[in-house]
Amino acid sequence: MDDVLVLGAGPAGNNTALQLSRRGYRVTVVDRRQVIGDKLCTGIVSVECLRQFPADESQVIQEAKSADVYSPSGASLRMAREQPQAYVLNRVAYVQSFADRARAAGAAYLLGHTVQSLAVDADGVSAVVANGRGPQVLRAKAAVVASGFGAGLTNMVGLGQVSDHVTGFQAEVSVRAIDRIEVYVGRKYAPGFFAWLVPTSPGRALLGLLARRKGDELLQQLLAKLQDEGKVTGIVKQPKRWGIPMKTLDQAFRDRVLVVGDAAGQVKPATGGGIYYSLLSSEIAAETLDRAIQAGDLSASALSAYEREWRGLLGDELETGYNARRLFELLGDRQIDYLLKALSSDAVLAAIWESPSVSFDWHGGFIRQVLRMPMVHKALKTFGVLVPKALRRAD
Repeated sequence: MDDVLVLGAGPAGNNTALQLSRRGYRVTVVDRRQVIGDKLCTGIVSVECLRQFPADESQVIQEAKSADVYSPSGASLRMAREQPQAYVLNRVAYVQSFADRARAAGAAYLLGHTVQSLAVDADGVSAVVANGRGPQVLRAKAAVVASGFGAGLTNMVGLGQVSDHVTGFQAEVSVRAIDRIEVYVGRKYAPGFFAWLVPTSPGRALLGLLARRKGDELLQQLLAKLQDEGKVTGIVKQPKRWGIPMKTLDQAFRDRVLVVGDAAGQVKPATGGGIYYSLLSSEIAAETLDRAIQAGDLSASALSAYEREWRGLLGDELETGYNARRLFELLGDRQIDYLLKALSSDAVLAAIWESPSVSFDWHGGFIRQVLRMPMVHKALKTFGVLVPKALRRAD
């Protein structure tokens, strides 16, 4: 019997396996993919993320110091700083690096295996996995569900599922002279969300968007627009889609089980990014399991420390981001145009950039700061948009 089964070899699963294996535990990681880290994602992470979870230089494709935000009317707002704010990574290589270190520390990997069932009993957990040559049963003292959004494993262990999500659509395209990230907002691009064009290597970029419905049509319309403008010259890889949680699980633990990463909804609702939050939560999961196994107590009561700690770290950010996301979904194109114009003055931009609340990963303080700006507050009131009480509180 293993000590821990980790179900999913994304950032959360691999780092959990790495931290537990380094502590001497017997860990097996199961993933349905043959290529670790091969998941749709822009691969953008912050300076803070790479400071805490470093990447090899070969894994860094591009640094991002600025972005152009395009309003529904076509006006643009440049957000720029002198120092890099984020990096575009080779996501497969970065995620694979955690798995390589976990293997070196003793973790076993079963790739190309799907989890058909997951059950908890008084003595441990059982997972039935299969790879086309028949099922096999894996046993362990505990399990970490890190299978991403929509895999269904949280339902199998009675923890339900995330109640709100959005769908991401992304294609790889060939481009001309794109040297910074471009963001498109407005109902004709991505109603209530945003679209992106992210340069990766010379002549290549990722074109994508988030949408609740008709995302494939919206992406085709944006692709046609950018081709007409001469920015995009062709499609390298056809569009694919994936689900992104907007809310968290009501509870991400039970007897012998922890849920980490996208499966728990540990994703920034403002942007849909989840790599950094998944890695932070996986550290807490590994520490919680270490304490519980050492104490011989894998009850829900013992593992509830995980919930307290990750929500203490991320809970306010996730709630604020979700409320802001729902608020943004209420705005029409004219309202978005007005707000972007109001924010585009030199004085306002200077105030934003000089604020200590501005962070690529921690959006709560920045969101509340913007909503307290007189012109924004007045505009939302004029639009008849009610700002949730949680977003009006002072930091």
